[in-house]
Amino acid sequence: MRSKLFIATLIGTLTLSGCAGIPTSSQVHYGEEISEDTSTQFVRVIARPPIADMSPEEIVRGFLDACADPSGNYGIARKYLASESADTWNPATGIEIYEASTIKVAGDSANLTVGADKIGEISDLGRYKSGEPGAQISKSFEFAQNSGGQWRISKLSDGILLSSGDVDRSFRSFPIYFFNTDLTSLVTDSLLVPVSNSGAATSLVRSLLDGPSPYLSPVATSAFPVGTKLTYGSVPVLNRVAQVDLTSEILGADEETRRALSAQLVWTLSALANVSAVQISVSGQPFIVANVAAIQTTQDWQSLSPLRNADLVNLNVIRNEKIFTVNNNVEKLKYTALAPLAFASPNFDGTRLATVSADHKSLQLNDSKASKFKLLAQGDDISKPSWDREGSVYFADFGQGVREVRSDGTVQVVAVDATTLGTSDQVRQVAVSSDGVRVAVVMSDGTQDVIAVGAIFKSANETRIIGLHRIEQSIASVRDITWSSPTSVAALGSDDSKSDLLFEVSLLDGKSKLSSTPIGSQQVCVDGTGNLYISAVDGSHQFVYQQSFGSWTQMTSGVGGFFSN
Repeated sequence: MRSKLFIATLIGTLTLSGCAGIPTSSQVHYGEEISEDTSTQFVRVIARPPIADMSPEEIVRGFLDACADPSGNYGIARKYLASESADTWNPATGIEIYEASTIKVAGDSANLTVGADKIGEISDLGRYKSGEPGAQISKSFEFAQNSGGQWRISKLSDGILLSSGDVDRSFRSFPIYFFNTDLTSLVTDSLLVPVSNSGAATSLVRSLLDGPSPYLSPVATSAFPVGTKLTYGSVPVLNRVAQVDLTSEILGADEETRRALSAQLVWTLSALANVSAVQISVSGQPFIVANVAAIQTTQDWQSLSPLRNADLVNLNVIRNEKIFTVNNNVEKLKYTALAPLAFASPNFDGTRLATVSADHKSLQLNDSKASKFKLLAQGDDISKPSWDREGSVYFADFGQGVREVRSDGTVQVVAVDATTLGTSDQVRQVAVSSDGVRVAVVMSDGTQDVIAVGAIFKSANETRIIGLHRIEQSIASVRDITWSSPTSVAALGSDDSKSDLLFEVSLLDGKSKLSSTPIGSQQVCVDGTGNLYISAVDGSHQFVYQQSFGSWTQMTSGVGGFFSN
């Protein structure tokens, strides 16, 4: 049912209007839609129907171009199909994205195969998934001549193919928010929706009602009671207020659930440029939440903010066995370890600090109430540690797998479901997101590194990393990663050209923003306002740099930066 809703929204929100004077060529033309919110103007795809005496190759290429125009349930695209195929073809099963410059059409008149480099795919739920490096798309098309002697596609597979350019023109990406299973922390998911203000608001709410992505569904939940729907099928936006009217299932929700579903709606819809507040109702009647106004904003749910803590702006750096806090060029010694350190990571409230020795063989803990570091675990090649919200520390011991040190001090192996990417002992680094549920990992087979994102599933006796999926194609080697925002991962590494770069990879659509890096870059971190920092080693010199307007400014000496308030 979700796929039907998604494709119906896509069709409805991109419906063409006022299309007079249509030219007769078979090319695709683009025109700009002038919407009420001029910040979200976009280029619209206007497909052309087939013309007389087109060859099978021209027919299949015209069909692919027309798939970028979903108006009228892909009415133009269906004109390239034989009558029976036009009735049975289902475009709603998902979208495969290809690189337009690589497309090739081969075969004879009755049977053609379309091949191209695969960039990724959009599921019927509107979720983006990156393709594997070298992945190919191969689709077969059979042809027959109709009663008028014109070639038409008589057999094809369901779903549609879109070039990356068509996807950029036709879709926008947004974060959507669910909860951890305790309803204590918002968990970020992502969605690609057709570019339209009203359509985007409707798509986002429908996706909330349908639940999180498959990889998150075991560890994240929606606060909406089962069966909840939009009363009128859409979410209008009036004077920047999204009007969400829901069916009566939510009337039986307790106060905790009412607050949680309100927070989900407000944080999700506030990502839209034309929405600054949300008004919730039930079949036309106000939806009451204790101590919250009828028109809600993100300020009402600031305590559940999925964004970074903006107070984390004080830089901390490692210099041998000492850790200094640097604030407005004033330095203060904060910790002294037993031996030189390579990494240091604080827990969520800053009361505990996990460190790794310079030889990467021991993990130690310092509690703010204690004056000494306590040995937590030992290994052969321990990565930078990372904390979840329950006080557990995670680290990879390359070649040995992933370990968790629980808050009671017990150490256990973390099972990693990585069968599609490699094996658990190939994990080189683990980075837990600020929601404490999602996790980014670096995996290496010795020649190629992969960055993947999954989720942490915990029970009383077991912890697993599940749902791992690759988030990009181009990175060949990785030195360090960090969550730069709830929807992006920053990575220090290089591509096939061996160039040292900073990659900021969006989980929303798989695109990477690239930056050059200081010489000898080793670690990357981010402060509470989203500023990126890199620590670099150049000979005997160790410096921490801040990114500013595309360049790097040297801040202080040291390595392994992290932030505190």
